[in-house]
Amino acid sequence: MRQFIRQWTQGKAQEATIAEAPATVPVVELPGFANPVCQLVNTNQFLEPEFKRWACQELGWQFGFNRKLWEYAFILNAIDRYGRLDGRGLGFGVGREPIIPVMLRHGARLLVTDLSHEDAQRQGWATSEFDASIRDQLDFRFVNMNEIPADLRDFDFLWSCGSLEHIGSLEAGLAFIESSLDCLKPGGVAVHTTEFNFSSQEETRDAADICFYRDRDIESLVERVRRKGGEMTVNLARGDGPLDKHVDYPPYVYELSMRAWYEPYAITSVGLVIHKR
Repeated sequence: MRQFIRQWTQGKAQEATIAEAPATVPVVELPGFANPVCQLVNTNQFLEPEFKRWACQELGWQFGFNRKLWEYAFILNAIDRYGRLDGRGLGFGVGREPIIPVMLRHGARLLVTDLSHEDAQRQGWATSEFDASIRDQLDFRFVNMNEIPADLRDFDFLWSCGSLEHIGSLEAGLAFIESSLDCLKPGGVAVHTTEFNFSSQEETRDAADICFYRDRDIESLVERVRRKGGEMTVNLARGDGPLDKHVDYPPYVYELSMRAWYEPYAITSVGLVIHKR
């Protein structure tokens, strides 16, 4: 794997020249994986025992520097670290996420939600389907993330994985995070992952199909969450290793896709952890 990474990154070096916007909030050190905060994916986290536990042992994935794999492992680890993975959980926009069987194995009681089949097809998304072995172990509802039903309350944890950037606008995604806190018990934890624009602090994509969040958007979310009764610790330090600086261009190489080119922006994944007071 290391030899393959070295050869492939050398061959693509001329493409990895995207200007990077530095973090606007000073940080002391790179965030680790074991004790997650609101953070960006970086190479070092893939090497930690806790990441390997969730990615390889629990999810059964082969090792690779892929940001979607990181998102799945990040959600599981944050809920296990700060919440109750054997508690009552609520998932938004779940699609066919592989983390659901893992949660069930740990004793979680889940209500999972997604768009209706008609809405999903209109937007070109795959509809939620679950293996027969777990269908009877969870509850499912059609829910629009812009209109969370008032009866979804008293959950120990909730999550969304790469969903909130697709619900209409930057503001819609932030409003969803804020309103979803009503679904948690006091002391509950919310964990989300979404797209992060690290190539610009000013310009970004704010469109109905997909949005890219910036440092300034995360900073504004912190204040909104605090007013709602939640707490966030933020460390958006950028990694400084060779793969942290590499930008993957289409067609993407799955094992090396931590940062991706979505013209005219370079994007990566950000994980958000919110504690409800």
